[in-house]
Amino acid sequence: MRNLLYLTIFVLAVGFVYIGTGLGGDASVQASKLWSSMQDAKYQDNWALWPGKGKLYKGTHPHGALLTTYINEVAANALKAEAKQMPKGSIIIKENYMPDGTLGAITVMDKTGEGKDDYFWVKYTPDGTVEVKEMEKDGKKMSVTLAGKPKGCIGCHVASTGGIYNIMTR
Repeated sequence: MRNLLYLTIFVLAVGFVYIGTGLGGDASVQASKLWSSMQDAKYQDNWALWPGKGKLYKGTHPHGALLTTYINEVAANALKAEAKQMPKGSIIIKENYMPDGTLGAITVMDKTGEGKDDYFWVKYTPDGTVEVKEMEKDGKKMSVTLAGKPKGCIGCHVASTGGIYNIMTR
């Protein structure tokens, strides 16, 4: 009976960690599907750049020294219409480059609902693998998959009251 209690507490604790870090049961599957759809769309050839930004513009932490930001048609139309927030279906892809121009990561915001914080966030390595960050919490080491609703992404982007253009200040 005691072992069952410990097992139940462990499962609940792991579940809360996953919820707090943005991991859901299907975050990895959703990230894989998103990567495939980005590749199928040939976003680098077919999507617009963020208005007023070219390729390899000066970046800010945590994204990289140089950035290139692509937007799908839904996001581009929202910007043209001067919408207050991105509509469902908007996808923003930010390529994060090192100072020497080497691609370091690709971060993506996929608007999955109508609410301000209804985004699926993911950080990929250049080969399309979802990045895993090693962290320590309460003296315990843990791996956090950067897909779903990572607190760091939400804290910078969604907490803003500056509208959709504030997305670019990060």
